[in-house]
Amino acid sequence: MCGIFGFVSTLERDPEVVLQGLRFLEYRGYDSWGIAVGSNGLVDTDKATGPISDATTNLGRSNIALGHTRWATHGGVTEANAHPHCDCRRRFALIHNGIVENYQDLAGRLGPGHRFLSQTDTEVLVHLLEEEISRQPDLLAALLTVFRQVEGMSAVAVLDAQSGQIALAKNGSPVALGWGEDAIYLASDPSALLEYTHRMTFVEDGQAALLSDSGVVLTDVRTGEIVQPEVRVVTWDTRRAGLDGYAHFMAKEIHEQPAILRHIADRKAQDAAALASLIRDAHDVYLIGCGTAHHAAMSARYLLAEVAGIKSTAAAASEMTLIEPLLDEGSLVVAFSQSGETLDVLEAVRAARQRGAKVAALVNAEGSSLDRFANLTLLLECGVERCVLATKTYTAMVAVMHLVSHLITGDADRGVREVRAAASRVESLLDRETVHGLIKSTARLIVDHQHLFVLGRHRNYPLALEAALKIKEVSYLHAEGFAAGELKHGVIALITNGTPCLILAPDEDYRREALAAAAEVRARGAFTVGFSPRAEAEFDITLPVHGASSAPYEIAGASQLLAYELALLLGCDPDKPRNLAKSVTVK
Repeated sequence: MCGIFGFVSTLERDPEVVLQGLRFLEYRGYDSWGIAVGSNGLVDTDKATGPISDATTNLGRSNIALGHTRWATHGGVTEANAHPHCDCRRRFALIHNGIVENYQDLAGRLGPGHRFLSQTDTEVLVHLLEEEISRQPDLLAALLTVFRQVEGMSAVAVLDAQSGQIALAKNGSPVALGWGEDAIYLASDPSALLEYTHRMTFVEDGQAALLSDSGVVLTDVRTGEIVQPEVRVVTWDTRRAGLDGYAHFMAKEIHEQPAILRHIADRKAQDAAALASLIRDAHDVYLIGCGTAHHAAMSARYLLAEVAGIKSTAAAASEMTLIEPLLDEGSLVVAFSQSGETLDVLEAVRAARQRGAKVAALVNAEGSSLDRFANLTLLLECGVERCVLATKTYTAMVAVMHLVSHLITGDADRGVREVRAAASRVESLLDRETVHGLIKSTARLIVDHQHLFVLGRHRNYPLALEAALKIKEVSYLHAEGFAAGELKHGVIALITNGTPCLILAPDEDYRREALAAAAEVRARGAFTVGFSPRAEAEFDITLPVHGASSAPYEIAGASQLLAYELALLLGCDPDKPRNLAKSVTVK
């Protein structure tokens, strides 16, 4: 979590450059923000709580600046707790992404006289640096001495107003450097750098860097030895990053899904074939992810089993500890991730590699840690996803595995045809005013209820989990997805008069069971909404989906729109739900 952006330049630049970078990174945390610039050997800062979208700053132009947008862990959402944090003499401004697990122990190592102005775990680091710089005046060497004492996954950057340098070190949290014509930039997401450069260096775990107006020195954290920076030219297209007439990024990204599905059908068969080959050759296959990516992995498990006859295990990445001892050289771990920086996923794939397993990645972020770590990467190429909630990356992951499953059987053409057909059906669903009006009216009917349940059977069970997750993430209604067959084993006790229940019945397979579940909850007073190609007596409202191979994509689009409309009715910000961040880089 948390966003970092800064620069060291040969020219004086407006701090608006940093503000703009932080706006792009706000999805990583939007509790508060802060900027520091160097001015006549001292640090000037500007901090505020709340969103940065309309923020301005009175800080002056400078050759050096560092900014941060925060997702709070230690200490409440206050201006004092916003980063950057300064030393007592205001020579240094330090920002941090991650958690300092041993911050209390580190505070006990400080000498007397330090003034702590925040309740964060981070501030102790800048005071340790303040003491260390008196013993060794080299900024990077002093920071490394401090950083080696830190327990926990972190990225730390410090602006030195006296030397005009920025030093950084990382272990777990992402940092990329951008090589501009007259400046060196740093950011916790390389996409934030694309306005200024496509030439980047991805700082690896256990590395540190010193940025100055003469360039970059990259070193190994443990040994201090100099490392030659690898400069990579990235090819991302960020032209679709604006709202383009939509009120929110969530709405825009929902409507981008048909074009993304067509792109996958037309352009991803070769990449999918490489993944299909790895799956065929593995003696066991594990599909892992977190949140929405985990639901995509669960859907992939059904696809591999039903289409290709491949047995696989889908698991939450944070729960891989039970599986890790089973991995060996013949195992394949397929990691699903939007950002490629999710800590639970990265820890799981590192453990897999240590046991000799191969790692494949389905990821949207080129150059991310997961992309660089995997034996095989399949880039989703969805474009920037600015809404904190995953929408288009979810359907992209499912579509890729749709292709993979048919490639394993040798019927690649069928997979391509089905994904293309799904694109057309999702486009029809999203663009039909009658359907959108029905979704809006459904949202109005259920918005005043505290609890909502989504029931799906077999391949529709992961879709039920994902639909419920979208609703609770963005509207804060209590929504839960359940396997419809489990209804009678406890869940039905939760049904009361008027309880909204979404019933996923998109195709003939398991339709009888889905209708039986709808009848059972309706008999107990539930208000039933069927996702179905036709109306049934068991449904109070029917949201039309075609079913068959397009069902996962249509259900995803319809449930995403329903979640969006619920958020608007409840006055929630669809793009920035409370307490969430898009890239989860802490445990």
